[in-house]
Amino acid sequence: MARSMFRLCYLAGWLLAAPLGLTGCATGDTRPHGVPVQLVETEPAAIQPERVGELVFKGAVALQEGRKTVGGLSSLRVSPDGRQFIAISDRGDKVAGRLSYRPDGTLTGMDDLIKAPLLESDGSALQGGKNDTESLAMIGPWPGDGWVVGFEREHRLLRYGPALAGVKPVPLDGPAGLKELDFNAGLETALMLADNRLLLIAEGEAAGAPGLHRAWVGRSGNWVEFRYQGHPPFLPVDAANLPDGGILVLERRVGMLGGWGSRIVHIDAKALAVGTMAGATLAGREIARLDPPLLTENFEGIDVRPAKDGRVFIHIISDDNFFVLQRTVMMMFEWKP
Repeated sequence: MARSMFRLCYLAGWLLAAPLGLTGCATGDTRPHGVPVQLVETEPAAIQPERVGELVFKGAVALQEGRKTVGGLSSLRVSPDGRQFIAISDRGDKVAGRLSYRPDGTLTGMDDLIKAPLLESDGSALQGGKNDTESLAMIGPWPGDGWVVGFEREHRLLRYGPALAGVKPVPLDGPAGLKELDFNAGLETALMLADNRLLLIAEGEAAGAPGLHRAWVGRSGNWVEFRYQGHPPFLPVDAANLPDGGILVLERRVGMLGGWGSRIVHIDAKALAVGTMAGATLAGREIARLDPPLLTENFEGIDVRPAKDGRVFIHIISDDNFFVLQRTVMMMFEWKP
C-alpha cells in the first residue's frame, strides 16, 4: 500500500478510534554523533496490560524529538545482551543505538543513536526510488559477518560487509519473480536462517490468492519458492530467529477506522526443514495481537534474544513514515515458548 494511503488510514484511525499513546516523563536531550534525540520513558501500567496473548509486556520507549533526523525504521536486529540494536530506514540509512533497562529487565531507554547512509554497488549514494531499504538479514552471529538488504520499489538484494554503512555492496542474484512484485509491496522480510539459507517473504499477496504471499528460501542463484500464509488484512513485514530453529513473523495491518494493528506468529522449526519447502504453504500460530486500545503503531521490525532460562525477549520497532501523527516506538515482550 502506498505511503499516502497509510497516512490517510492512520489519520482516520487516530481521529476516530484514538488509540492510546505513550505517557511518561522525558529523559532529556542527547546529541550523539549529530543526531538530536529526546526520549520518553513509559509507565507500562498506563499503556499496556501485563499480558498480551502469550507475551508479558516489558516496556516501551518512543522517539519524541529528532524525528526529521531518525525515522522510517523498517527492520530490526538486536544484540544477544540486548544492549545494542541496528535498524535500517526506508531512506537508505543504517540507524544504530543503545538500549537500557531497569533492574527488573523492563526496557527504559533508546539512545546514543548513530545514522549513516548505505551505498550503491558502485560506491555512490543511494538516491530517489533506489533507497527504499525494507528488510535486513544478518549473516552470522552478532555483530555479523555481513548483511543482506532487501529493497522495495526497485526490487533487489545487496550484500554488505560487516560495517553495513559506508561500504560498497555486492548485488545478489535474486529469485525469479522478484522483479514481478508490486511497486510498493516487495521484500519486507529477509532473514538468515540458522542453516545459512536466506528466507524472503513479499509483503504483497500473490495474484489471485488472498492471504498468500510469494516467498523464497535459498542462496544467491539457488532459490526455492513457497507461499507464506498470512491473515488478511495483516501483511508480513519482518521475521526473527528463535533459539530452537523456529521463527517469529511480524504482521501489520492498517484500517480507515481502526488505525494500526500487529500480529506475532510462531512458525515451528520442522516447517522450515531443508527439502520440505518447495511449493509448500508456510503457516504459523498467532501468539499475540496488538489492536487498539492497546498501544499500536506501524510496527515493521522484530528481533528475538534468548534468556538463560528458556524464555526469549521480543523487540518490535515502528516505521513512522516521517509523518507527524506517527512515532518511532520500540516495545519489548517476554515469551516462554
